[in-house]
Amino acid sequence: MPIYLSKSDLKESVRRLGESSAASRLGDFLVFKRALEIRKLEAQAGGPEPTDVVTGTKSPHFVRAIRELTSCHSDLEEEVKAGNPYFVPFGAMREDSRGYRSHKYPSNGPSDTASRWQSRATPPFKLVPGTSPKAFRFEERSKQELVSFFIVKNAQAHFSGERPRILDTAMWWFRFTDLEERFQHEPTEEELINAAIADLGLNDAELHALFTASNENLLDLASQVESTTAEESL
Repeated sequence: MPIYLSKSDLKESVRRLGESSAASRLGDFLVFKRALEIRKLEAQAGGPEPTDVVTGTKSPHFVRAIRELTSCHSDLEEEVKAGNPYFVPFGAMREDSRGYRSHKYPSNGPSDTASRWQSRATPPFKLVPGTSPKAFRFEERSKQELVSFFIVKNAQAHFSGERPRILDTAMWWFRFTDLEERFQHEPTEEELINAAIADLGLNDAELHALFTASNENLLDLASQVESTTAEESL
């Protein structure tokens, strides 16, 4: 029988991510992380491991990563009909848009953000010279550099002062997933977290800089026939 995260738990996770100290650009960063993992999975065995992410709406790994991380709908037809079909949960409560993104997000969202980062001292990835569409390659950054880039020190409202919880991030990542199909059983919180870390390709520096492990036994799985849409939980 299919197992999905409960709507109430997903809603609380989204709320906490929206009030966390992470800037919304963390969502763009994770899109690039996921896109690179997709490229690695699709690379031919024995060949060189991909090190860059090609942007643009004609880049399948990039567009897939955007949908997996930010779509409000599991069904592509519903996504096409929605006015603002994408949602970035990190720091969403502090945005005028409350985290929602329009249909233009795949074309001018993460790629434009990454381009603007090139003028900063320690961007998490660098533009590959001469590429069109633009490609970006990850740069190794210290914990402090990552904190400085993605974590907000204070805000006037909707600010918990806590880094995003890795369990909440994992719950957002698995918002549409039949967990029975993925894990063949009802997963523990640790299993959810470890699977999300692997899917997103997060390294130790990124985990320790950008997330907190605190979860307080938040997970409540619900067996049901159909998955809820993320939009219903927002």
